[in-house]
Amino acid sequence: MGNSVLAVLVCVVPTVLALTSLRASIHSYAGPYNIMFREASQCPEGTVPKGAVGGNFTGSLHHLPSTKYPVFDGQLILMRDVGVGDVGVKVVIAKWDNVAGWRENFFRIDAGEVCKVFATIAHDAIAEVSRLNPKLPKSCPFRKGTYILRNFSSEIVQRYEHFPVFPYGRFRGDLYYYDMKSKQTVACFRGVSDIVPKVEKS
Repeated sequence: MGNSVLAVLVCVVPTVLALTSLRASIHSYAGPYNIMFREASQCPEGTVPKGAVGGNFTGSLHHLPSTKYPVFDGQLILMRDVGVGDVGVKVVIAKWDNVAGWRENFFRIDAGEVCKVFATIAHDAIAEVSRLNPKLPKSCPFRKGTYILRNFSSEIVQRYEHFPVFPYGRFRGDLYYYDMKSKQTVACFRGVSDIVPKVEKS
């Protein structure tokens, strides 16, 4: 929950790649790719029980004339401090099917304690976000308050090199943040991305 704006824009796709690679077969439709973000938002109303909300995320993706990849403007309101051992994160992935629509639960996994996730999978991305917004810490603890992002480029995920090939298609990732003690969901954020073939420059 601590860096949920980053989690939606940056952590969703690398996590999708990392986790679904354990399950998805690499066929002829897979290969070098670019990641094109389509949406970044909160999960549908009612996903987080009333009274349990620990973070509120608002914002939108848009294009600038000078950029190839969409940029994000938005804010995260943290309603509680988040330290080591406080909050866990689980990921639920859906894959778009042109006939059947969203294939829910294409993959799901509990990634564990969120501070550890941010220190590993999203380490480089958090450093970049913190550079753009020095108020945002690079690691836990994350203090309650309002964090603003302006013109944060989603191009950063194109530099993610741990998974050089991946199946093409549209994926939706919901990140559920939960209290480690009660297991109750305290925040949920959603990202939708197209994984498209990477066109090499000639």
